[in-house]
Amino acid sequence: MAAGDLSPDEQWPLPPAWMWDCAECVRLYEAMKHVQAVIAGLHATEGYDVDWDITDSVVGTQISLSRHLADAHPQELPEWDPACTTCAGHRQALARTDRAPDMRAGTEMVAEEHRARHLFAPPRMVGLM
Repeated sequence: MAAGDLSPDEQWPLPPAWMWDCAECVRLYEAMKHVQAVIAGLHATEGYDVDWDITDSVVGTQISLSRHLADAHPQELPEWDPACTTCAGHRQALARTDRAPDMRAGTEMVAEEHRARHLFAPPRMVGLM
């Protein structure tokens, strides 16, 4: 299947140019793409449909990259996407004032990771977390 055959919701965006100036962004992005290729290869040749190792899984590598982006480049995170229902859910969670400080910190961390995923993941995958 060619990239042109994918719906816009499934296409991987080209990361912004500033990410290529950060060695850690490059390392984490390449690790993520490598794991995706390995899992796709296993699926194609062995019929595997599940990535069993959460520590270096497709999801794990995406979380590592999004966490780095949120920590090291918070000023570069995109604004909330008004068309993204997951963004709306995170904004609602952040608006709650009845959370304990440690719960608030976790809510903020997950929300920042979600915003970061808009930089490098397809819309279909961004909406999952």
